[in-house]
This record gives sequence, C-alpha cells and structure tokens, in this order.
Amino acid sequence: MEGAIQILEGGSKTFEEATTTFLQLKSVQQHQITKKSFVEFKKLASKFRSTGLAKLVAVMKNGGHFDKVMIMIDQMMVVLRKEEQDDIEHRDRCENGQNANSNEIEDVESEIKKTEKKMEHLGREKKGKQDDLDKTKDEIKASKKDLADMLDMRNKEHAEFVRALQMDAEAVSLIEMAVVRLSKYYKENKIPLGFVQAPEYSQDPDKAPETTFSGADAHQSESTGIVSILSMIKEDLQKEMKEGKADEAKAQAEYEKQSGALQESLDAQKATKVSLEKEIAGLDDSIASAESYKNEKKDDLDAEEDMKKSLKTDCEWVKTHFDSRRDARKQEMAGLVEAKNFLAGVEAGEPVLAP
Repeated sequence: MEGAIQILEGGSKTFEEATTTFLQLKSVQQHQITKKSFVEFKKLASKFRSTGLAKLVAVMKNGGHFDKVMIMIDQMMVVLRKEEQDDIEHRDRCENGQNANSNEIEDVESEIKKTEKKMEHLGREKKGKQDDLDKTKDEIKASKKDLADMLDMRNKEHAEFVRALQMDAEAVSLIEMAVVRLSKYYKENKIPLGFVQAPEYSQDPDKAPETTFSGADAHQSESTGIVSILSMIKEDLQKEMKEGKADEAKAQAEYEKQSGALQESLDAQKATKVSLEKEIAGLDDSIASAESYKNEKKDDLDAEEDMKKSLKTDCEWVKTHFDSRRDARKQEMAGLVEAKNFLAGVEAGEPVLAP
C-alpha cells in the first residue's frame, strides 16, 4: 500500500496535466446545430408561421448552439405568457370599464329624465298656483272696488241725509218764526186765534168751499187755517226728521255689516295671496334646485361620454384583434414547444463534441 502511494505521489505532475486536459475538453464540449436541425427549424417556422422560430432560424444560421437556442425559446415563452396575461388583463379592464361606463351613462340619463319629469310636474304645479294667484288678485281688486263703491255710496247717502235734515230743521225754524209772527199780529190786533184740524168743506167732501172775502169772521177763519196748516207742516217735518234719523242709523248699521263681511273676505283673499306667493317661491326654489341638479348630471354625462370615447380608443382592438392575437400566440407557443421538444430529442440522440 505504501509503495503504491509513493508511485502515485511521484506522478503527481502527470495527473495534474491529465486532469487539466480533461477539464478543458469538458468545458468546450457543446452540442452544435446540425444541418438537419436547421432544416427542421425552417419547416417548423413555416408550419407555425412563427416570428419567434424565424428569429431562432436566423440565430441557428449564424452558428448558434442548442443551449443558447433553448434559452431563447424559454425566454420567448415567458414573453408570450406575459403578453397573454397582459391582453387578458387589458380585455377584462376594458370590459369592466365599458360595462361600468355604460351603466353609469344609463344611470345618469335616467336621472336626467327623472329630473326633467320632476321639473315638468313642478312647472305645472307652479302654473296652477300662478293661475290661482292671478284669480285671487282679481278678487282682491274687485273686493277693494266694492268696498270703495260701498263707502262712496254710504258717504253720498249720509251727505243727502245731513242735507235733508238741515233743510227740514231750517224749515221747522222758519215755520216756528212765522207762527210766532202771526200770533203776535193777531194778538196785537185782538184777533181771536183758534186752531182747527182742517178747513171747512161743503157737503161734497171732494169740493173745496167757496172763497168769500166779506166779514171779519171770514178773516178769522182764514188766519186760523194758516196757523193750523203751518203747525201741521211743522209736525210733518219733525216726523220726517225723526224717520230720517232712524233710516240713517239703519242704513249705517247695514253698511257696517256688509262692509265688515266684505272686509273679512278681503282679508281672507289677502292671506290666500300671501300663501300662494310663498308656495310659488318654494316651487321656484325647487325648480332652480332641479335645474342645477340636471346641469350637474349633464356634466357627469359629458364626462362619461368622454370616458366612453377614451375607452373605445383604448379597447377597440379587443373586439377586433384579441381573439386573433390569442390564436396567433397559441400557435406561436405550440411551435416553440415543438421546436424545444425537437431540440431535446436531437440533444439526447445526436451529441456533437466541439472540435
């Protein structure tokens, strides 16, 4: 054993050189692309119409090795899978975005229509209130006119009453003065003064007695009749004044009753006017609020329409190219897989050492 060890130790330099040569041969041992492999790759590239395989054919033509080609195939597969995932995410993002955009447009348009209907309803309600207000204003105007006419008539009637009362009072005063004057005259001339209720008539009550101017008795009867007539006129005037005052009081009471009722009606009409004006003001506020909300929704709709255009620009290719891109990608990946399988078979069955 010790002798064998010594022999091996003595040949250490020989083993070092042998090992170095072995390692170098191993390090340069590679699988080169054969002409057959190159031809097969061209067929695969044509079969699958693969741009990736076309690139690999170019690499192989320039003397590429299996390891490099295998790595390129793996990298291409990674890129294609990433592209597939990006397309799917883009498609889903577009579908979700377009669905959300479509729903939002539908919701906003629905809100605008609802608001327009609400505004139409408020407009009709306002018109009805405005018609009621105009009618109430006309009623107030008519009631004020009736009150003014009634007051004017009452003032005229009162003025007529005052004038008639004054005239009657003056007439009574004049009659009293005349009676006093006649009485004084008869007294100074010692003419007997007796009052009779009515003048004497002949047997025919419808025929006045004949007038005679002879004798003192005739003058006495005449004077007595004048005083009596004046007294009767005075009494009639005083009675008329009393009845006039009663009629005036009754007319005043009736005026106050009617004007009071009309004033109450006018007050109610004014209250109705104020209430209607408040309701119309409230409707105006509601209409203005609805108009503002409608304008906001129109702005939202414009924004959604802009979003729709943007999404269309970004997503139009999904409808037209997504499936074709997916199919082409699948074909590309199938070609790469078959190429990789081919190379793996070649590598297993046809190893070639570097020269």
